[in-house]
Amino acid sequence: MDLERDLNTQQREAVTHGEGPQLVLAGAGSGKTRVITHRVAWLVTHRGIDPAAIVAMTFTNKAAAEMRERVEGLVRMHSLPTFVGTFHGFSLRLLRRYGERIGLEPGFLIFDRDDQLSMVKKALESEGLSDASYPPRSVLAAIGSAKNRLLDPSAFESQAASFFDQKVAILYRNYQSQLRRGAGVDFDDMLRLAVKLLIDHPDVKERSRSRINYLMVDEFQDTNHAQMRLVLELVGPSGNLTAVGDEDQGIYRWRGADLDNVLGFEKYFPEATVRKLERNYRSTQNILSAAGAVVANNSRRRGKELWTDSGAGDPVELYRAGDEQDEARWIANTLEQLHDKRRWSEMAVLVRTNAQTRVLEERLLDRRIPYVLVGGLRFYERAEIKDLVAYLRLLRNAQDEFSLNRIINRPPRGIGKATRDQLEQNLTSTGSTLWDGLLHLEPGRFPQRSAKALTGFRDLILRLTEAADQLALPDLLEKILSETKYADLYRKEDQESQAKLENISEFVTAVHEFAEQKNHEVDDLLGAFLDHASLVADIDSWQPDRGVSVMTLHSAKGLEFQAVIVAGLEEGLLPHFNALGGEEDVEEERRLLYVGMTRAQKTLFLTCCRRRRIAGRYQDQDPSRFIAEIPEDCLTISDSPDLFANARTSGVYSFFGRSQPDSSATASSSQGLSRGCRVRHPTLGDGVVLESEGDGDKLTVYFDRVGKRKLVAKYASLEYL
Repeated sequence: MDLERDLNTQQREAVTHGEGPQLVLAGAGSGKTRVITHRVAWLVTHRGIDPAAIVAMTFTNKAAAEMRERVEGLVRMHSLPTFVGTFHGFSLRLLRRYGERIGLEPGFLIFDRDDQLSMVKKALESEGLSDASYPPRSVLAAIGSAKNRLLDPSAFESQAASFFDQKVAILYRNYQSQLRRGAGVDFDDMLRLAVKLLIDHPDVKERSRSRINYLMVDEFQDTNHAQMRLVLELVGPSGNLTAVGDEDQGIYRWRGADLDNVLGFEKYFPEATVRKLERNYRSTQNILSAAGAVVANNSRRRGKELWTDSGAGDPVELYRAGDEQDEARWIANTLEQLHDKRRWSEMAVLVRTNAQTRVLEERLLDRRIPYVLVGGLRFYERAEIKDLVAYLRLLRNAQDEFSLNRIINRPPRGIGKATRDQLEQNLTSTGSTLWDGLLHLEPGRFPQRSAKALTGFRDLILRLTEAADQLALPDLLEKILSETKYADLYRKEDQESQAKLENISEFVTAVHEFAEQKNHEVDDLLGAFLDHASLVADIDSWQPDRGVSVMTLHSAKGLEFQAVIVAGLEEGLLPHFNALGGEEDVEEERRLLYVGMTRAQKTLFLTCCRRRRIAGRYQDQDPSRFIAEIPEDCLTISDSPDLFANARTSGVYSFFGRSQPDSSATASSSQGLSRGCRVRHPTLGDGVVLESEGDGDKLTVYFDRVGKRKLVAKYASLEYL
């Protein structure tokens, strides 16, 4: 079998590379997986290397299974003895064989995510810390980050600077004690302990190196510190390593991925050969030129010039919408037009945040366009949205026990399972409902703390029920959020909490929109909205091969579609406002857009809005700075008539222009913002300046709604109050 026949010149050089390390910089759609699979096959069939002496590592079991299948097809060998799997899978093998050398039990257990969260909660309880102040998921993420940096509890404690990290250090030690008592490890321990094993026991390292003649690593830009160290320990600085990756697709810095593993590859492997795969087999040249011009603005990259021989193709089209409803209508219209020539499954809509899908989902359902939400729950199925809907349902019908049970301790108010069980036992003899039990509560039958919590919840629902008869639906929701302080559950700096806050904000917008549309049509607006929410949530799921894929940009990595729409190219969305604190964060947002653009094979659309409704209120939006980076000769622009209706006189022309807003004007409006100044941000709301650095260039602001954020003044569009 001629393995080299199906390869281009650059691929062939990478596949037939001799001894020593090589870094293959594989641009989007350039055939990186083909290089790894063909190299394994070439080593076996042409060099006579024992398949068991080859190891190939990637990041997901799915990717590993596909890679193994392709290699076995190339070498025509079933049950290939080559290890093709994940970093964690390889580490587990190593620990199963030698784990006793570092104190692991021979049959040690692997604790999954639920087990880990339970142990964190137990640690919080034993240390007397509140899970409201220290959310278990945030604590677990901090512990995982420490392990990925190869820090044990003592090392982490010595580096803990913030009060939160100091408490996490205590919880980390407690958590590890629970793991030891349970004779187990978690997923992050697999990598940390594998590295520890190789460092502390040179004989194990030498034995491993002698067994691994050739190591392949896929998606190298996604490796973290622990994974990089594992690779170094296994092959050494001059070993036979083939690392394949693309720094322009490094989008997991927030998850611990270290781009320096690619950018500084020669620092770790001085004898390395660096090759580039620049021929693209996926997209048209216009798509490649547009995406390439955007990512070229990043300073932290090696640089590639992707090209294709499939022709220029259609220009990239930018649609400038009046607002998010106009944007969703245009997307639905475009999908219907594309469906004349393409299957639904050949199209995708990509967004930066999950909250953006709400308007789009409702429009697609209304137009009966089949879709599948990839990598996430439909908007009304998300836990925080179901909680708020449960509050509304309970106010309409206090006998709704499902809703009452759902939110009786959300947010936590001291009504745990034992208290609820006792309440239900008291009702068994009378056949009363839970709400009846609360109305006729006998506090003396409960511990004092539990009785206070139950009466507090009862009085809260009574107050809100009375308000429901007097307030408009949007005002009622605002009162629920205010009285319950529900959003405070997620006022943390981790990404998961931020996404939930954005979803809550979008739910407020959904209620406002519904009230405006239906206010004069129905008498029972609350009931009508609950019916609407139920219909949207209970709609049958579409099969992935029959619907348009709707997903975040992060979820789209590794996929490809005939036609792609990237929605919401606005400052604060893409780049996301969390990324406006530093250039390195903005560069990752730029890479994220690059990933989205290069998912398109034939047709690429981009959208932005002149204004967007956030938490029920319209806010003017600036177009993303990334739009101005797309060359004019590969971009066409169409405008909505709503632009002229909705845009204020001031700011209209800057929105229409190709260049990004005048940064000097923005900066001047932020000059002189010193500590203590009250400010307003277009998406984050009102806040106070905590710190000003570099003559006011960088600000730390505490916002009332979302907590502390770091911002670059000239991009922040802050209004002085």
